[in-house]
This record gives sequence, C-alpha cells and structure tokens, in this order.
Amino acid sequence: MGEKPTAMATLYPVQPFDFNLSCGIYARTGIYTHTAYLDCVLYKCLELDGEPSLITVERGKVGLRVKLYGSGSRGQLESIASWITSSDLDLNPFYAEAEGVMKPIIERLRGLKPPRTATVYEALVIAYTEQQISLRVAMVFQTRIVERYGQLCRHGDLVFHSFPSPAVLAAADMEELRGLGLSRNKADFITGLSKRVESGELELESLKGMPTGEVREVLQSIRGVGEWTSDYVLARGLGRTEMVPYDDLGTQDSVGLYYKGGVRATRREVEEILGKFGAYAGIANYYLIYSRFFGVEPKTT
Repeated sequence: MGEKPTAMATLYPVQPFDFNLSCGIYARTGIYTHTAYLDCVLYKCLELDGEPSLITVERGKVGLRVKLYGSGSRGQLESIASWITSSDLDLNPFYAEAEGVMKPIIERLRGLKPPRTATVYEALVIAYTEQQISLRVAMVFQTRIVERYGQLCRHGDLVFHSFPSPAVLAAADMEELRGLGLSRNKADFITGLSKRVESGELELESLKGMPTGEVREVLQSIRGVGEWTSDYVLARGLGRTEMVPYDDLGTQDSVGLYYKGGVRATRREVEEILGKFGAYAGIANYYLIYSRFFGVEPKTT
C-alpha cells in the first residue's frame, strides 16, 4: 500500500459533532484490527474491489479530512467515511426533547454520535460473536477472526487487517473457526450467512432502503438472528436511531444506573423510560451506555 493517498475529500458533518468524543469508543480497550482511533485519527481498513484499503479520518480546520489508501474511488471514500462517522445524523431534535436525567448527560456529551459499521454484513457478523457473552470476550473472538481471515494492511508502523469478506468466511473451516473460540452454532451461523451473501441470495445492503419493520422481518428470517441481534444490526449497521435492544443487560444496567439509583431496570422500565424519546430512543440508549463506560457520574438529587 502506497504512502500517498489515492483519493482525498473533505466532509462537512451536521453540527453539533464532537469527532474526538464520537471516536473515543474505539480507543477504550487499546485493541484494534480493522477499526482504530489513534492520535486523533480514525482508521478503517476494509476491502474495496477485493483489495485491502485504508480510510483515515481526522479533523481539519474546516470539516473532516478523509483520505483513502489503496483501491477505491473518491465517491466510495466520501460515502463510507460519512456513513461510519454518522456525519449525516442531526442530533438537534434529540437534544430538544431532553430533560431531567438526560439533560446533564447531553451537556457533558454534546456532539457525541454513535458510530456505524461499514456494512450491514459486518454488523451481523459482529452481533453473532457478541450473543450471550461479555463484550470483552466477544472482542477477543472478533480480533482472532479478523486477524485470521482479513487481508493485511500496513500504514507506516501501523498494522491493520480488513474485515473479512463473505467469500472468505463462507469458505472458512468449521473446526478452525471453533478453534478461535466460537461455539459450533456461532461458527455455523457465520459461515451460513456468508454463503448466502456471497451467492447473492441475500443482499444485506439493500435493507438500508427498507422500513424498519420489514428489515426486522428479513433479519429474523436469517438463521441465528433473534430480537437482540436484529436490533443490534438495525442500530449499528443500518443507523436506525429508534432501535433499543430492550433485553440487553448493558442497556438495562445503564438505564438503572441513571434512572433507578443503580438498580438494574426491567425490560418494561427500559421501554417506558427510553420510549419517551421516540425516534431517538436508540440515541438516548447510546448516551447512557457511553456515559457508564466512560465514568460520567449520575446526577444526585
């Protein structure tokens, strides 16, 4: 991969947008493979035209400076960089509805936008790995998968791997996947999904143009996809701001911490509390989870 970018552009995100705050989630563990935030630069390694390519995003004097190294066009660079940073997301309607507990959280995290995966396929594979285990363990599995099946991508002293393509994971050996720590079911889910995507039977990117209800039906028709997984993909892979995984323990703990004095909230309580945010319930959920991860203390009354 050359040292000079093959394409460059400037993005002008909908304001307010705090780039450093929004990318901070990628720096939380210090582990990275295909996505990283290092020294105020966001890196995303992915396959374009079958080759590993690297996108970098950083703040400029005006807007965001984005660069592409490797295969791909300027149009692809702009589209992907805008999508993964949620540059198009307007937070103002959400902020206008905030009151009570959420108001000081918004003041502390103003400009925070939830990141999106580069593709729906990526979100679904990640969701499979995170089913019913801790996020820390899931990230270990994700790292192993990407390092084993992704294409190597070097940028100066940095080493990345592209997120594996459906073709590669469709051909992955079941026992090898299990050797990376995946259960037999998860390995089967990933290879089965990959085969359907690779064959063209399942066109996941086309879901972006469909209503949420229809998307959920399509997702839940895929083997191994239930309510939690479909909601995760709707939020991270499709950017649906209304989506909340109501049965997720992280969500219940976050709502409980800020709204119930530290007592884990029930599903019904999460639905009641976050439901008040309507089309921005998922954004409210993300702000609570981010606040908990990054030590934003609940406001005492």
